[in-house]
Amino acid sequence: MPDIRLLVPDEWFILRDTRLTALSESPHAFLSTYERERAYGEGEWRAEFARGEWNAGFLEGRPASLLGVTRDPDTPADARYLEYLWVAPDCRRRHVALDMIAGVLDRLRARGVRTAFLWVLDGNEVAMRVYRRAGFVSTNHRQPLAARPGRTEERLYLNLGLSPEAAHPTAPRPALS
Repeated sequence: MPDIRLLVPDEWFILRDTRLTALSESPHAFLSTYERERAYGEGEWRAEFARGEWNAGFLEGRPASLLGVTRDPDTPADARYLEYLWVAPDCRRRHVALDMIAGVLDRLRARGVRTAFLWVLDGNEVAMRVYRRAGFVSTNHRQPLAARPGRTEERLYLNLGLSPEAAHPTAPRPALS
């Protein structure tokens, strides 16, 4: 299993390299593109740390997963968004995504965050299954994507004051690793 840790701003290059790997390996899963983010300089990558926290999973010294936690100015103080979830192909189907999500959610709960939100692109059934296993449920809110005409994304949420089972009793319990 990868060793999951919170990146610090001076590790902006790890965020950059991992994010670019994710965009090149799984372009269908993200709104942005490799070409767009490859053009970012150090300043843009460091600015991402002002926007949120970046969790990277390391396996044998190399980044193998990524998960961001952000809060926009109009988001309530006790709510956060998860974004940029990616797991390297050789680490998939090993509960890495669920372990990352669980660890991040535990840290958010300990800091008093009550609600986690995320957006899932339509058609990304693998991500939808992972998020549902983690306890996320639909808000019944979809929005069209200007960046991808004809496509939408759905907003999910999880009440962090409840266990995943209590928040959504029909969700399968994540397997322990």
